[in-house]
Amino acid sequence: MAQEQGRGDEAMEVVGWDGGAEGQELDTEFQTGDCLEVEFEDDEAPDDDGVDDMGDEEVGVIPESEIYSDEEVGATTDDALAKVVHEDSVLSVAICPTDRSILLTGGQDDSAVLWSIEEKDGSLRCSQRCRLQGHTDSVVEVAFSTDGAYAATASYDGTVRIWNSGDGSLVQHLEGPSKEIEWILWHPKGHAILAGSNDTMAWMWWAPSGKVMQIFAGHAAGVTCGCWGLGGKVVVTGSEDHGVIVWNPRAGTPQHHIREVHESSIISICSHPESPIVVTGAEDATAKILQIETGKVLEPLPGHIDSVEAVAFSNAPPKSTLLLATGSMDGTVQIWDAKSMDLRCTIKDHFEKGGIVKLKWLPGSTFGNWFCTCSTDKTLRLFNGLSGDCQRTLQGHSETVLGLDLSLGEVNGKPQLVVASASEDRSSRIFVVALWTAGAEVATCGVSPTGGYSLPGLPTASYGLPSPALQATGAGLEAPKETSQQTATPTASPGEPATPAGPGLSPSSMPV
Repeated sequence: MAQEQGRGDEAMEVVGWDGGAEGQELDTEFQTGDCLEVEFEDDEAPDDDGVDDMGDEEVGVIPESEIYSDEEVGATTDDALAKVVHEDSVLSVAICPTDRSILLTGGQDDSAVLWSIEEKDGSLRCSQRCRLQGHTDSVVEVAFSTDGAYAATASYDGTVRIWNSGDGSLVQHLEGPSKEIEWILWHPKGHAILAGSNDTMAWMWWAPSGKVMQIFAGHAAGVTCGCWGLGGKVVVTGSEDHGVIVWNPRAGTPQHHIREVHESSIISICSHPESPIVVTGAEDATAKILQIETGKVLEPLPGHIDSVEAVAFSNAPPKSTLLLATGSMDGTVQIWDAKSMDLRCTIKDHFEKGGIVKLKWLPGSTFGNWFCTCSTDKTLRLFNGLSGDCQRTLQGHSETVLGLDLSLGEVNGKPQLVVASASEDRSSRIFVVALWTAGAEVATCGVSPTGGYSLPGLPTASYGLPSPALQATGAGLEAPKETSQQTATPTASPGEPATPAGPGLSPSSMPV
């Protein structure tokens, strides 16, 4: 339920969805465990009755009542259309941004796996594509590069490994940190990758060559979170030392070292998509706004009573209200107007059931003010950020859901959202939600409590479309000159990395 605090844009309604793939163009400004089983359900979903045209400004999800009856919804409901299983907790999951048929998982069983998601006879099926071997401790985070060319895995063994997303071959083994890696983050426009370690430093490598680009040393404790700011022109890190450092990635030096931003460890951070500000969340139950250019703490965002585990800005369409979400272990999500920083609403759907572990806004502009949460209450929930209303609860896990990823695309002109989850119950599950837009025919499939999936009229393998050829040219953060053999694939066919082009790395080649 959502408690309204203010009015802004007219609330958007929500309803359901299905599966498809979406290509992604790069901004040419910057390019340079063992798995025990694979399970899927073949039961057919009940027919959908359809909904009426809802008007020009409405978008939504097909209501659960039109997909299955109240009797079918219960504690044992499994909305997942497919799942894969590790030997221990699945800690992280990622969907390839240019080919939705490729899934990557990392687990506490020290393994990472590339999976293929295929549509066959109206059902989704997952099969192991390649097991990514080499880590000797838990794989805590996995991520694809923005162009989908590379997959990265980060481990508590203190290393990051770079893989070819297409065939799973090892491209580079990135070393340097003396303690556990806590997180990784690709540059939004290229193949530089950033990592935070418990050795008090953040590290930046050029992934295709494995060259260390910068070591950011300045924190007094583990670097628990980080983000790119100003479109990738600065690096911002948060730490267990309660402080935030804004870095110049060209020089590797701090522009601002803001001490004691919080009273305890900082655990989440995000940057505004347009303005020079970042938002941090901490164990002290507060979120705070910082100005990157001045290093000043602008104001706190009060209201939570437990650690703020997730902070994120929405992908708002032009002329729409940009939103900020803060998610807490107290089970609430607060939605803020990103311009005025006024509280719009407090969402309590997880309240008294479990805490918020992570949240993520949907990509694109049509559904850019919707977001999905995962929780210790074993569920994922899809929300309309403008109204605060919960549009869908995704059930199936038996333990805490630790991570999620989203992919939004179209099949036959119908928007469809894929939600991939990672859980302590050793599984990653695939959920498909049928969305609608005004004037469009209602999608004919949705979430089924039995895991069944019906795609009448859709061509085979429409779930994952081929990824476009990748081009790595242009200015910005560029590849270092090679003094050793280059491992990356020299050609750019779908699913394969392109050889980065451009002059060698020097301080002047970094974005400013």
